[in-house]
Amino acid sequence: MYTFPGRSLLDRQEAARYLGITPLRLRLLEIGRCGPVPLSPGRYRTDALDVYRSELFLKAHLPVEEANRRAVRALSRTDAQDAPLDPFVNMATRHDLLDVGMFIGGRAGIFCGLIMIVLSHTPLSHVLTHVLR
Repeated sequence: MYTFPGRSLLDRQEAARYLGITPLRLRLLEIGRCGPVPLSPGRYRTDALDVYRSELFLKAHLPVEEANRRAVRALSRTDAQDAPLDPFVNMATRHDLLDVGMFIGGRAGIFCGLIMIVLSHTPLSHVLTHVLR
């Protein structure tokens, strides 16, 4: 894989430290398709991470300059093993994951309810109710 000069490519561990979140949370954001856009699974460009961080700040109606300041500070953290977590990015990504989880949970609830309605009007439901008693 070739990258353009001046654009660094980070793996999931480095990208998580760059954003100030845990690698597991970054993986969950990738699975839920609500996080930064990966170049390939587990590989992120720093400009995509910067765009994602700026979007989080814009959604919260906070100044983008703060996101840029944190991005500059995060460049020095990508090599450190014990980099501190960013409280704002942690909170904002938790909100995104909860939105995705509620969407999936709601769809699963609707699907289970439809199955219960269909099964309640079949002879199988009468057999199951007599067996379970």
